[in-house]
Amino acid sequence: MLVGDYTYRLHAAAAWQDDSIFGAPGRNRMPCRTLRLILLWLLAGWQFAWADPPPAEAPAASTDVLQQLKSAPSRGLLYEISRDGKTAYLFGTIHVGRPDFFPLDLVVTQALAQSSELVVELDATQGDKMQAAVQRHAVLPDSQRLDSLLSPSLRKRLQTQLDTLGIPRDSLQAYKPWMAALSLMMGAMQAAGFEPAYATDLYLIALAKGLNKPIDELESIDYQLELFDSTTRQEQLAFLDETLRMLEQGRLRGDTQALVDAWLDSDAQALQQQSLASMRENPRSAHWMQQKLFTERNRHMAASIDRMLAAGRQPFVAIGALHLTGADGVPALLAMRGYRIKNLYP
Repeated sequence: MLVGDYTYRLHAAAAWQDDSIFGAPGRNRMPCRTLRLILLWLLAGWQFAWADPPPAEAPAASTDVLQQLKSAPSRGLLYEISRDGKTAYLFGTIHVGRPDFFPLDLVVTQALAQSSELVVELDATQGDKMQAAVQRHAVLPDSQRLDSLLSPSLRKRLQTQLDTLGIPRDSLQAYKPWMAALSLMMGAMQAAGFEPAYATDLYLIALAKGLNKPIDELESIDYQLELFDSTTRQEQLAFLDETLRMLEQGRLRGDTQALVDAWLDSDAQALQQQSLASMRENPRSAHWMQQKLFTERNRHMAASIDRMLAAGRQPFVAIGALHLTGADGVPALLAMRGYRIKNLYP
């Protein structure tokens, strides 16, 4: 953790005297050393924790960090899960964001500080590892170009959207259709003002490092990319076609904003409804996306979390918020395994 200069330490000193707010309901207070690490990290400017921050200027760190944390609104979904005297937390993240999404509130900060470790879907700070996996799964053979796989109509529509988003036309030629679709989605999200560099996952990874918490992954980058790469060529082309249609109709921007709004409001029902609406809008991709990206992964995640607690670990688990909603969401699956689930953002 990069700690700010001595001035930041002076600003934090007064706050250290008041630890009355750092005891979660029904739980022990946060140890003084842990509290100091949190304060120093936040005062040093949490916005500098991202590996590759976007050019947008992040807000200056406030000297009144405790008040910042206390007044920060609850965002995302947060559950306490417990069984046999073991407790863990589930936090629903969003994989894009803006500087004004942070800091996350005191409840999240406490929960992470009191946990044995942070567990994320994937540690996206391991750039070299991710780049190598993309090369293995998402890149076409040297003899192929994306355009050669597309019909003239689909090729023209792709070029139009690339031009609209300001993405060079040749930049996607080495990629498979599914990767081109994901790249278009990310370009549209960035055009709408949401940056992957401000994902809540990265914020939590940086905070965990500042607290000297171990960081573990539920999945691997190879596993996640294989979910897309295992689809048929026909399914990939349908996915690209539906992505282009969403862009052409302006639905991708609207759907992204609706998901962000639901996350900001900690509204699990709205998140689930938006996910279902998106599936209905993309019928050719809906089945494999629901099965591969949610149903199967949720079962694997719930089983992995169960094994962690059985082994005596008490993690703070941060995964995409959509994995925490509905009857087949991770909280519901853990409840079926005998865990008590408590919504900390009711």
